[in-house]
Amino acid sequence: MEDIAKIIISSGEDILTPQKAGDVFGISKWAIYKRVKDGSIPAHRIGKKLFFFKSELLHMVINSEP
Repeated sequence: MEDIAKIIISSGEDILTPQKAGDVFGISKWAIYKRVKDGSIPAHRIGKKLFFFKSELLHMVINSEP
């Protein structure tokens, strides 16, 4: 999990798209959508646009059990 945290920190963006979040976690954007739907990844919507706050993903990774 430390590697994922480092990747999240090093991405220069504060807001990530589903594609970028998938790249960070090493999964497809479709797998990201599935995890958003089941509540395992925090996400936000504006209309139909889905996005992720880098700080929330980092918090999730740091506080997840190994």
